[in-house]
Amino acid sequence: MTAADSAPRRERILSAAASEFARHGFAGARVDRIAAAAGVNKQLLFHYFGSKGGLHRAALKSLLERPAPPAQASKAPVERLRDLASQLATTAESHPALLALLASPPNDQDAVAVADEWLARAKRQARQILQDGQRAGYVRDDAEIDAISEVVVGAMLGWSAAGDPMTAGRTETYRETLLKMTMDYCAWR
Repeated sequence: MTAADSAPRRERILSAAASEFARHGFAGARVDRIAAAAGVNKQLLFHYFGSKGGLHRAALKSLLERPAPPAQASKAPVERLRDLASQLATTAESHPALLALLASPPNDQDAVAVADEWLARAKRQARQILQDGQRAGYVRDDAEIDAISEVVVGAMLGWSAAGDPMTAGRTETYRETLLKMTMDYCAWR
């Protein structure tokens, strides 16, 4: 078997694992169900990932380590924040298992570290955008950049996690409202 032959199988396993962990949490997830959903035997899961914790960590990494499109420094801060907010919402919406995996990490420091690094990376991006906005005069000097970064990232992920059927399809409206509030707060008065 070549690496090309095993790639789709590995992707099926990771997808099945992400769904199982999202539905049942780490403690309730069953390796038998993951293997059945992926169309492989349970021993193959242990061969690839070593343990249930290793499988959880790999599923989490597969969702969070997708490269983000590079931010264009030539755009205005509000456009760059819009891109970041869209990226967060798209990631969360296209991978429903993501937020559940983040919310219920197992007693596995490696998995917690993967989730923490992903969140930290998103907050660093928001912070950098706002700092660039300060240097360019778009954002007032006394704006609490760290707090604003936390709010922007947390609000977009929280909105995605809410999954309220009454607000389905309104992500763009929500994102625009969040950006307007953020930039209004940050603007010179």
